Amino acid sequence: MPKILRNPLASELIYLLKDGPAGRRTLTDKVGASESSVRTVLEHLQSEGIVEMDRRGTNLSDMGRLAFGPLLESVLDVKTVNPPELSMGEISRAALLAKVDELSGRAWSFRDLAIREGAKGAVILEINGEITFLHSQDSLGEINPEADRELKETFTDWKESSLIIVVSGDSSEVVEHGLWRIIGEIVLKKS
Repeated sequence: MPKILRNPLASELIYLLKDGPAGRRTLTDKVGASESSVRTVLEHLQSEGIVEMDRRGTNLSDMGRLAFGPLLESVLDVKTVNPPELSMGEISRAALLAKVDELSGRAWSFRDLAIREGAKGAVILEINGEITFLHSQDSLGEINPEADRELKETFTDWKESSLIIVVSGDSSEVVEHGLWRIIGEIVLKKS
């Protein structure tokens, strides 16, 4: 994998391009990063042959789709959430991931990845018939029924998945970077 993919912004941009071309301003608005940061990452991705740019915007190349199939197939949805007592900051984003056979790491190690990106915290939840904390297997519904209900309402197809990652912080940019850093570690490391 190219070194640029260690940048969580690169993974997020690749995910956002899965459904077709998008302009740089649109991508900048969606990721909450500066236009110069987005442009720099897109130029790196283009030099690696992962994306193509033309007057319609930026699109994943055939090579990009092939190389990042696991990412595109694994991330089912990403949404803003506000699960009571799971958030440590003003903003929380969550990702619903498809089946993950085995995680190489402990829950706290994934949380630490998000914190190194500037997030205030992260929670990794596993789905085994119900939503449980990855680190303890305690039921979220028993500990925090409101958060359990909100996540089930937010991600209506949660039963078909494997993990829910919730990252919180005080700015959209650090939350997104923390979330995509964890996703990259889980999904791209295995491919």
